[in-house]
Amino acid sequence: MRRVLRALVPLLLLVAAVPWLPHLLTATDPLPARADALFVFAGDVPDRPRCAAELYARDVAPRIAFGGGRILPELEAVERPMTDAAVNATIAMQAGVPIEATVVLPEGTSTWEDAGVLRRWAESQGLRSVVAVTSPLHSRRARLTLGLVERASDLRIAVVTCGTPLTPGSLWWLEERPLVQVANETLKLGLYLVRYVIPARLGLRPAPGEEAPPRP
Repeated sequence: MRRVLRALVPLLLLVAAVPWLPHLLTATDPLPARADALFVFAGDVPDRPRCAAELYARDVAPRIAFGGGRILPELEAVERPMTDAAVNATIAMQAGVPIEATVVLPEGTSTWEDAGVLRRWAESQGLRSVVAVTSPLHSRRARLTLGLVERASDLRIAVVTCGTPLTPGSLWWLEERPLVQVANETLKLGLYLVRYVIPARLGLRPAPGEEAPPRP
């Protein structure tokens, strides 16, 4: 019986920790009163670009850059080969952002690559401060990745999130979509720590933006 109880303890602890996983995946910064630009990570359409449009309307920054070079197969199938960056920019303009305030950066197919795209663009424009817009579940991975950019440059980046965060009281783990999202992001965070973040902090690999950009 004791052996059974000992075997059950780790399982029970894991079950008890599952409802709090979204909280562990979330990392947000205070929103600055003013920044040089907003940057929108690809994904979670239309929440992220609409959130950026709201921040622009609040005069947080004078322009918005949209990252993401992936083209969804669904868009290719209907002969609308728009990159993630172009899709998000279009949604932001539909929400009231003027075209002259948008910057489309059709590069990057991952958070790591997007961070490099942001860094290269910001440095080319002489920017000092950026507000990065993403979703709660993605924010911890984005914060760790962008933290490496800050360590390697003079750029200051605040990560802000859009959308309603998952809480234990919402019983999110009983729904398929959030369960899959949390599981995927947990695995991706572990991968990023092992493959990117820890090696970069130890000086074993370049920070985002120091590697050659991917060829089109």
